Amino acid sequence: MLEDEQSLIIFEDWHALAEAVRVRPIDVVIVDPRADGALRVDEVATLVERYPSLPVIVYAVLAPEMLQGTVELARAGVRHVVLRGFDDEPRRFRELLERLPSRTLDGIVMEQLRPRLELAPALLRRAILELFESPHLFRGVSDLARAAGMTRRNLDRWLDRLGLASGRMLLMGARTTRAVHYMRDPGFLLEDITRKLGYESPRLFARQVRAITGLSPSVVRGSVQYEKVIEQVAERLCRRGGCEA
Repeated sequence: MLEDEQSLIIFEDWHALAEAVRVRPIDVVIVDPRADGALRVDEVATLVERYPSLPVIVYAVLAPEMLQGTVELARAGVRHVVLRGFDDEPRRFRELLERLPSRTLDGIVMEQLRPRLELAPALLRRAILELFESPHLFRGVSDLARAAGMTRRNLDRWLDRLGLASGRMLLMGARTTRAVHYMRDPGFLLEDITRKLGYESPRLFARQVRAITGLSPSVVRGSVQYEKVIEQVAERLCRRGGCEA
């Protein structure tokens, strides 16, 4: 059911899950509220409350106690429930995963860059899309060049030809976009975001956020105008004439 670039992680208890969500890049959580024999509605509700942008799928057996639990989870914000043995056929499960809402901030950047990316070679276009989908997998510009099937020099030439910022700036833009995405959730400390994105230190994280937004991470988080910040990031990723040119 998983694509080649996807991975599945199984956690033994709620504490391990909560810790992983806090410090590791996780796109979706599939949880059985009765995995340890007790109905853990409060734990699931807390997860949704602390990380509202993280899609949570409840995967459970059809049982009397789950009926009331499902109502409580719906009130807490859970929107997806899959019943084991009824609607968990692999194809339907995959379709559900594909229908989950995408990160809107990534979409803002991609829409701004779209006219330029349409002129790029297919591999380069795909590499930049993957960069914004999973910035933690790109440790440096060489990783972007490798994903694009190019040498570092050819990558630089193509980015210049397309009117896009340097590979280094694209990496910073992708990480900053994901950082702002995480900042919207009250459960993440700035230190957590630093670890999730693989920064060597909070100082480096703050320096890069300031370099591309002109603001410190704490100011970005406090502004609450996240879409406007991301629009500014997108503008920085175009060399000439702005992203609409």
